[in-house]
Amino acid sequence: MKPIVIRNINDLPEIDYTIVALGNFDGIHLGHQQLLKKIVEIKQKTNGKTVVFTFYPHPLKIIKQHNQAFIMQSFREKYEILCKFNVDYIFCARFTKEFAMMHPQSFVKKYMVDGLKAKEVCVGYNYTFGKLALGNTLTLKEYSKEFGFKLHIIPAYKIDNITVSSSKIRKFLKSGEVELANQFLGRLYSINGIVKKGKQRGKSLGFPTANIYFNRPLLLQEGVYAGFAKINDIFYKAAINVGSNPTFGDQIVHIEAYLIDFNGNLYNKRINLYFVKYIREEIKFDSKETLLEQIKSDVETIDLSCNKDTLSCAF
Repeated sequence: MKPIVIRNINDLPEIDYTIVALGNFDGIHLGHQQLLKKIVEIKQKTNGKTVVFTFYPHPLKIIKQHNQAFIMQSFREKYEILCKFNVDYIFCARFTKEFAMMHPQSFVKKYMVDGLKAKEVCVGYNYTFGKLALGNTLTLKEYSKEFGFKLHIIPAYKIDNITVSSSKIRKFLKSGEVELANQFLGRLYSINGIVKKGKQRGKSLGFPTANIYFNRPLLLQEGVYAGFAKINDIFYKAAINVGSNPTFGDQIVHIEAYLIDFNGNLYNKRINLYFVKYIREEIKFDSKETLLEQIKSDVETIDLSCNKDTLSCAF
């Protein structure tokens, strides 16, 4: 059963035993997944209900006036991944300047105690909250004693002695190190969008591409990627291009994908793209003929790079 999304704290039904995971969960990497597994584990022991408490927009967008090019996933993409973890509710609080100015104790009282009536709360080792990020795991320990809920602090998750974090994964994606990003995510990095009609240059070359519309700036290094595309729950190997098509003098960065062995109309359909490997940087070709030869070579490389074992990491 899919989790129910709550945007107003008053819309949450009465729950006898609420177990809350707190965090922004951008990317839902292996560290985040430890929190999710922990609340589900507690649920199985207590027969309670799990709530993932997250925010929109990303707090840094409000606090530091950050542009959206640092966000790994939309709320829709986040929701689709959370569906895999057997949680009951997702409370998505709207993050505003006023929200950011809440005193840590006021935040805990309003949301954890009065709103969610939390019995157990799970946070990461470096979780901060409240005005000027004055709240942390130490203050949360004190509030848990004051208000009578049990606190679980999840330690850092490490790979080769490197702590998994959203900031590290963003750096990997921006530099084209998608295989490292996938390792830290515990899955293939994915995005989704709507297929829109493009200039049909790929079709004229014998490689029709799906031009995907996204409503946010992209975090990915420009270039060609090996990956998969999912349409109507069916996966196809895909050659994915992130860039501006310099051969044709375009300047706007966008994404297009050639689906290997696919025949059909994709216009206005939602497509999920999964990134397996960075193949090469974007190149300005001297002619359509040299471009075509490179596309053929890319497709051959990608066909060999993507297999069923890789696909098992797509979710």
